[in-house]
Amino acid sequence: MKKILSALLIIPFLLTFSCTAETEETTSSLAPSSEVSLTEETDETVTTDLPEPSEEISQAEKILSEMTLDEKIYALFIVTPEQLLENKKALTDEDYVTDPSPELLKAISDRPVTGVVLFGGNIKDPDQLKALTEVFCSSGMIVSIDEEGGDIVRIAADPDFDVPWFLPVNESQDPYNMYEQISGYLKEHGFNTDFAPVADIAFGGGGVIGSRSFGEDPDSVSLAVEESVKAFNSCGIICVLKHFPGHGRASSDSHFGTAVLDKTLDQLMNEEFVPFSSGISSGAPMVMVGHITVPAVTGDLPSTLSPSMMSVLRDELGFEGVIITDSFWMEAITDKYGAGEASLMAIEAGADIVLMPDDLDEAYKAVKDAVENGRISEEMIDQKVLRVLRMKETYGIL
Repeated sequence: MKKILSALLIIPFLLTFSCTAETEETTSSLAPSSEVSLTEETDETVTTDLPEPSEEISQAEKILSEMTLDEKIYALFIVTPEQLLENKKALTDEDYVTDPSPELLKAISDRPVTGVVLFGGNIKDPDQLKALTEVFCSSGMIVSIDEEGGDIVRIAADPDFDVPWFLPVNESQDPYNMYEQISGYLKEHGFNTDFAPVADIAFGGGGVIGSRSFGEDPDSVSLAVEESVKAFNSCGIICVLKHFPGHGRASSDSHFGTAVLDKTLDQLMNEEFVPFSSGISSGAPMVMVGHITVPAVTGDLPSTLSPSMMSVLRDELGFEGVIITDSFWMEAITDKYGAGEASLMAIEAGADIVLMPDDLDEAYKAVKDAVENGRISEEMIDQKVLRVLRMKETYGIL
């Protein structure tokens, strides 16, 4: 795995980022070989040099080919540093991982997850944060954070950081400028992924999402989401549209239990899905599916565990990027499902990454057992991991 984690990025195409992302480029081809053919008219043997078709193997494909099954399974998860180190939640300030210790380096090797998410407790000051994120970045990991702007920020909320602070998202007049600046300071402090923008519509101005949404009108929210995605992509930061299929009219907060959205698929297509479709068309590389139960589509399952809702995202909205779940610490999941069961159901449903399973070891074991007993195939795992690796390659993370 050390060989994989230390692999240099080789991008098969050149990206140009206004926020100084660096790329390298290389190609490979098969050497021509001598072919012998028999002409039909003369019945003579003729020798000609015919080049074989050129086949370019991306760095993502090369890495996948060298991964063990264990490494592939761990690559389906993004967790907190505390989960990575000791498979536990941070319940007090003292529980948060803040320093790059030898134990943390060993944990990265032992549990080679695809990435980590940091919270306020992991952040002390700029020098400390840079040292911590560098450990993950140097291992080719997604290093993510919730930095939406307004009230939902981790870095801008800390007075030790000299970064701009923005009004709540629903008051933003220039989402491109906001996320361009946020992308700039995220890159400076070692992050490559932001769980933003919110593509939910705040119907009625309130609800669970409230000021985190760009507004109440599907078209205006779509324009703001489009500008946000363009800003992130221009700076080489992975952005994440959330919370599909839309949390704006959900009956309650999925942090604290079941959240129901009582709408038909046609209604969703005409309203909730509009900003997501706009963000996807603008090049969003990742979509976060929320724990929202839509009886008309998902039955009694939350969308994160629903093959039907995942299929809608792929087939109806045409999304070909990475699907990530919302946090599996939320009570919409933990009230009804164990960590292993929920993680396996999400992967079977169509998720590429499970965010923060309640118990990483249990989740890993459930997926491995399912592969070994034939419930799911290693080829399915390969497809998901390759999709994530290709995204990482595109954004210069490998």
